[in-house]
Amino acid sequence: MDREWEIDVSVSDIGSVFTLLGIAVTSAVIGAAEIGYTMLWITSAYERNGKDFFLDLLYASKYTWTAEYVIVAGSVILVSAIIFMTTMSISLVYLNNLSTKRKRTNLSPLFGLYFLGLLLLIVTLLSAIMLRYS
Repeated sequence: MDREWEIDVSVSDIGSVFTLLGIAVTSAVIGAAEIGYTMLWITSAYERNGKDFFLDLLYASKYTWTAEYVIVAGSVILVSAIIFMTTMSISLVYLNNLSTKRKRTNLSPLFGLYFLGLLLLIVTLLSAIMLRYS
């Protein structure tokens, strides 16, 4: 009679559930923001420099500051976005495995990918500053 209002949730590790959900959501937001930001400044560079801007990126012998920034920062930020989207996908797979198999997952590779994406984002910002003021 004492336990008639007790609820059995049967979640194996609620801390891992919240951690995986947080990593998945933040990775999706950061990755989408990076892709949107990259498309924004590539479009603005195209509008500012004219129609031949992309041909100058491919065939130029000496790059302007804008072309250097697009090549260096654009490559690094898109690799970072790919890493964030991979982190989100792995996090969702881990979350599904946690709910079906009821066992604890190893979160170290997931944290490694997440911080690698953040490190590449920081490198992108530093390269933009170095290219701008050099």
